[in-house]
This record gives sequence, structure tokens and C-alpha cells, in this order.
Amino acid sequence: MKKQAVNGLLNETEIINHLNCMTFQELDSKWQKHIKTMFPFITDNDIIYARKFPDHQAKPDAILKVRNTCQYLSIKSGRNPSVHQEDFFAFQNFMKKLGIPSKILRIIYFFHFGQTKKTSNNGVPFTKDELEAKYGKYFEIASKYLDQVEIIKAIINRTIIKGANMKRTGLTYLYYGNVDKGFLLSKEDIYSLVLNYRDNKTSIHFGGLNYQPGGRKRTTVDYRYVRIKWPILSPMFYLDEDDVRAIVEGKKKI
Repeated sequence: MKKQAVNGLLNETEIINHLNCMTFQELDSKWQKHIKTMFPFITDNDIIYARKFPDHQAKPDAILKVRNTCQYLSIKSGRNPSVHQEDFFAFQNFMKKLGIPSKILRIIYFFHFGQTKKTSNNGVPFTKDELEAKYGKYFEIASKYLDQVEIIKAIINRTIIKGANMKRTGLTYLYYGNVDKGFLLSKEDIYSLVLNYRDNKTSIHFGGLNYQPGGRKRTTVDYRYVRIKWPILSPMFYLDEDDVRAIVEGKKKI
């Protein structure tokens, strides 16, 4: 069984180095299929140029170029991959602009920090388990509201495709895996997969994307940060190509 990558940055470098300056015919069949998807016009003698994307805050991790065409590739790996990190109040302001009502925003605030001025655990933030056990019904209410197609699409665009800064270059494809094994998702696939996979857990989520606080201890650096996780990618790594495609299209559950 192929193993997943442990170090994300090292994994990105290995994939870039594996592809850079290779002709199409020199690639193995797996990478030929991925490259052909991104560059349908490619021929055997065409050379693939790959390099690290220069803006580390943008969503793409690599630029792939064949002839005069470029694709901007995000590379993910790991058991519970994070696709986005942002200051809580900036993300909250974004949600306000989407028209999400204050009641829902207050629930998200409570979920993130584990306490409010009126509700706390003797001055100590509730843990995730305590929150879900005591207040899970409120998080279900929030997630049910957030489970609207237009809201999820806006979240996908901000957290996976484009990022918080709309002036930055967005991704055109996302690859999950390592040099030896993985699967490729187009932007259309990303929207389909997130929208088709809905999480019923008593925590905040947007379709298949999970909301995770950076940490609920005030002394931690990540206290104010939001992390958006996409957990379904990890188990999909171990499936064959047909099953991956069926899940993306909503024809099969994992």
C-alpha cells in the first residue's frame, strides 16, 4: 500500500522536481494522465516545466507550463489536510458580507472561542467535546443554515480556489497525494466534491469543509485563527480511480 506524504513542503518539492524538464513520454502512465488532463494538447516530445509558485500566501503551490500554457497547481497531503487559515475576525467579516445572520455568527463565535461573555466554564473555555455535548444542537442549527449552496460556493472560492485576497492568482487544479500516488481535481471537481459530501457531525461545517479553531487557549499564537479542513481527501487517497471519480460526482459515499 502506498503511504501518504508526511512533510507537506517536502512533498511539494518532490513533485515539482519529478515533473520539471521531463518530456511527456518520459512520465509514467499515472502522471501522463494527470498532465494530459491539464494540457490536452500535449504530445510525446513536449517538455513540462515545473517550479514553485512564488507567492506562499496564494493558493497555488506550483506553476506547470507546457508550451505557452500555464496551470496553477495546489498540492495537498496529510491525514486531515488544511486548505485555509485566516484571522477569525476577518473571516467573520467575510461571512457578514455574505448576509449570514448575527445569530449564526454568534454561534460560530462561541464554537471558535469556547466561551462568550454570558456563557463560560467558570471562566475557562469549553473543550470541543464539552461544547458538542452541551451545545451541539446550536452548532447543528448553524451548520444547517450554512449548508446552502451559494454560501458553500463562496466559502470554497475563498478557502480553496482564490483565497482572501482576490487580487492573488487562484488555483486551476488541486492534486492530493505524493509522487507515487494521488488524484487530480479540477475547479469543477472541487465544487462538486464539497457540495456532494455533507458532514452530519455536531460541529461547524460548510458542506464537506470543516471549521476548526486554531486553539481555544488565549495564550496560544493560533487563538484567533480559523482553519478550514477537508478531511475526505485523506481516505480517498487509498481508493482506485473509478471510486474517486464516483465520489466526486456524488454517485458513491465513502
